[in-house]
Amino acid sequence: MNWVAAPLSSAAPVVASDKKFDADADVWHLSLDQIESGTGEVLFKQCAPMSKAGTSTFVFDEGNVLYSKLRPYLNKVVIPDEAGVATTELVPLRPNPTVLDRCYLAYYLRAPRFVAEASQRVAGAKMPRVSMDWLRAHEIPLPPPSEQRRIVEILNQADALRKRTREADAKAARILPALFLKMFGDPATNPMGWPIHPLRKAIAAIDPGWSAPSEARTRAAHEFGVLKVSAVTSGTFLPSEHKAVTTDVDGRALIAPRKGDLLFSRANTRELVAATCIVEHDEPMLFLSDKLWRITPDKQEADGLFLKMLLTNEFVRDQIRSRASGSSGSMLNVSQNAVLRTEVTLPPITKQKPFSENARRVLSILRSSEEPARRVEAIWHLLMNRAFSGQLTAKWREAHMQELLAEMQKQACLLSRPAPN
Repeated sequence: MNWVAAPLSSAAPVVASDKKFDADADVWHLSLDQIESGTGEVLFKQCAPMSKAGTSTFVFDEGNVLYSKLRPYLNKVVIPDEAGVATTELVPLRPNPTVLDRCYLAYYLRAPRFVAEASQRVAGAKMPRVSMDWLRAHEIPLPPPSEQRRIVEILNQADALRKRTREADAKAARILPALFLKMFGDPATNPMGWPIHPLRKAIAAIDPGWSAPSEARTRAAHEFGVLKVSAVTSGTFLPSEHKAVTTDVDGRALIAPRKGDLLFSRANTRELVAATCIVEHDEPMLFLSDKLWRITPDKQEADGLFLKMLLTNEFVRDQIRSRASGSSGSMLNVSQNAVLRTEVTLPPITKQKPFSENARRVLSILRSSEEPARRVEAIWHLLMNRAFSGQLTAKWREAHMQELLAEMQKQACLLSRPAPN
């Protein structure tokens, strides 16, 4: 069955809230770094007086769906649970509730197919933003409202399973930091009295990558791929986070990730800059961008896993961030000198090696749980693709056909669109 389709400008026009806040009212100030990619979950809420809102902001409320037009491949879509003020990098879509459920809209905007298309409809090389003309004209499929609710119900159930999986992964990810603190103490207080040295004592070399001309898509088998900072920011190496290289790289000194390499993100928002990860497998067809470094430990002074955990520690990261250039509200840039002169606790290498041996055993156990998580994610992507093609609710639709036809006629009338056959 064909569904009614309508441009977003009709079904969910760009309309901010007309709500007014007093200048001294404590208000949620929403920025992109508060939003988790892919899920739309708000990682933290930052509140401040309304008078602190800048000029490049707007007011939103619970009737909006907020879509990030900046770097659409990051897939940041929020369903706000209260009113607030947001950066203009977010687009305040306001779905017409008589024809479009806002949860259905949010899932649609997060679907892989829409994200891929939006990522191709951008302008700007360094700060790619979705074309607003394209976004307004994009036609969204509109099942009858009752079927939209059924789709949302199914996706909510699947998303809850994903959330439980993520929570289990988050608990597992806390094991290594806890082991590090148990064996070495907190670097902020140094309760075990380890020697304190600049990081240059533990680092033999820092090698920056190169940002080749690229396209926002996965590389083909014969192509090279340049890694994005998102390949590192989670703390786990994600080789899928790359862009296809569109130029000849012959003669360039490329840095391909090798098993055991320690990678470092030198540029990102304050929350994500100075992230690190360890490469688990050789990736000869990928290479580091200029926002990523390969850090080589001095083997006489530091083990790679120990150094990774040291750099992961928030006290150490905060010291590095404090020396970064750039405004705190946007991209920060870390220099090699800022990293090398950061002072850290540095136990003898003989104390580090037992930690690394235990850490490798823990990592082996954690990797065994990755396959079930990947299956959950694969099922999620399958459901998202089927949700907006009609396949997900086909049997349910057959059982409710007469009611749905009546709803579709009403929808088409409200949208001034022809009803589908």
